[in-house]
Amino acid sequence: MAVTEILGTDSLSSSRVTLNQNFITLEDEINDIKTYLDPTALTLTGLSVTATALSVSGTSALSVTTASTITTTGDCEFGAAVIKTGITGTSSSGVAALTSPFASSSYFVDAALVTLDASTTTGQEISIIAAVAGVIDGTNIAGSGNVTLAQYGTLTLRSDGTSWYIIGKS
Repeated sequence: MAVTEILGTDSLSSSRVTLNQNFITLEDEINDIKTYLDPTALTLTGLSVTATALSVSGTSALSVTTASTITTTGDCEFGAAVIKTGITGTSSSGVAALTSPFASSSYFVDAALVTLDASTTTGQEISIIAAVAGVIDGTNIAGSGNVTLAQYGTLTLRSDGTSWYIIGKS
């Protein structure tokens, strides 16, 4: 943005056109910014942000409404609970096979032998809850044979993109 400088030796009356043009230039720049920033609604829209850090403060929660995934390559610190949604099956009617893609974070199973598809998503974590006592086929679980679960026993697994790893079992 370029505005014309008015020197101390310039007369006010002869600088009126310059002053007016400077205000018009500033107004045009502010209007351009307001196409992205709504000062009334306190929203910023229509931008793609590239940054080395993003700091969000205030009393409102951070919400992404135009994407289905938030990806970060750094540490994340959450000051409140992390809620994983999605449960497949119920304690009275579980599934007999755990098939890819794994869209839920928790699965009730109710078969004597439950098959588990290979993992495909690095970092994905699932919890398995036995509605009845049974065995989880360990073919796709790294370093483990079949895993036996008592009724209401749990198994939590995390993926490296090819295999499942046991994180916890009760």
